[in-house]
Amino acid sequence: MSYKQEQIVAIDLGNGTTSYIAGNGRHGSYSSLVATFNGAKGAEGFNRDIFKLKNGQQYLVGEDCREEGAGSRSTDSSFYKSNEIRVLFIKALRDVGIKNPLIVTGLPTEFYASHKAEFEKSLRAWATEEGFQPAAVVVLFQYAGPLFDPELLDEEGKQIPPALIAKGKFGVIDIGHGTTDAGQIVDGKGSTHRYGFSKGVSDFHKELLAQLANPEQLNSQIGKKANKLPAEFKLDRQTNEHTMDAWMRQGYIPFRGERLDIYEISKPLRVKFAEQILPMVINNVWGTTDLLEGMIVAGGGMKIIGKDILKQHIHTKIYMADDPSLSIVRGFYRYAKTQIVAAKQSQEAVKS
Repeated sequence: MSYKQEQIVAIDLGNGTTSYIAGNGRHGSYSSLVATFNGAKGAEGFNRDIFKLKNGQQYLVGEDCREEGAGSRSTDSSFYKSNEIRVLFIKALRDVGIKNPLIVTGLPTEFYASHKAEFEKSLRAWATEEGFQPAAVVVLFQYAGPLFDPELLDEEGKQIPPALIAKGKFGVIDIGHGTTDAGQIVDGKGSTHRYGFSKGVSDFHKELLAQLANPEQLNSQIGKKANKLPAEFKLDRQTNEHTMDAWMRQGYIPFRGERLDIYEISKPLRVKFAEQILPMVINNVWGTTDLLEGMIVAGGGMKIIGKDILKQHIHTKIYMADDPSLSIVRGFYRYAKTQIVAAKQSQEAVKS
């Protein structure tokens, strides 16, 4: 059976954000939050996007469901069997609107071997129940996405040619919302050397929230006086982990009409976050990064850590996109386009 590029639906079903890119040109992302909605659209549902499945169940998805008490997602394997991920997945398919999709997504390294077959089966069943006719469902290692990201940049900010990683040994580390994944590619081929565990950006957000609630203690860790929190600084009652995410993404804390540089304020915590993850990952896969041609880094965690801190742990060339949080979904799309669609067309051309 042949596939067309127009059928591709690449989805990153992350613990923090769900992102998709499709062959029909549609793309988007939303927070991986799901809450059951029991109200009427004319009342509590006013100005809120109600998502309804064919079985009649109604949900709020993404930012719309914060008020419904949607908390942090599980960062263990149960997330990939949950009703929440089913809703997030179906919403992506609905947004795209391709009836016979070629679905490409991923699983964290930690759960891949034990959950891949079941996850593929579940995705196909969920799609079919909602009226879709999947042409194929492909589940990759999560870290495979960044290897195919067409927007990777070198340390000078220049886009790297795809052929760069076709020769030599390159590592890849992805720090997502709830999991960290690492692997490598050698002469353009996959490798069995890989590692993953349940720790990610959500852990940083929790620590940042706790530290901001105790400004004096945090200030004692900050070197420059100009980067310290004001003596009057205090969190309000509505501040939570999701606020930390929003502040890190925008780069500042709003305070009395001014903007406090959250990257400078949080530097001691960013250094600590890197120390909790990178040495363990590097030691488990390589022992040292010295002999790698380069390291591809991806995920929202890399944006938080920043290149200056990364270079304290990664002693080779670093390749990272401007927005590393979308490296996985961009890579999944390119993988589907070059390794599935194009490869299938080439095989059929040879046969004919």
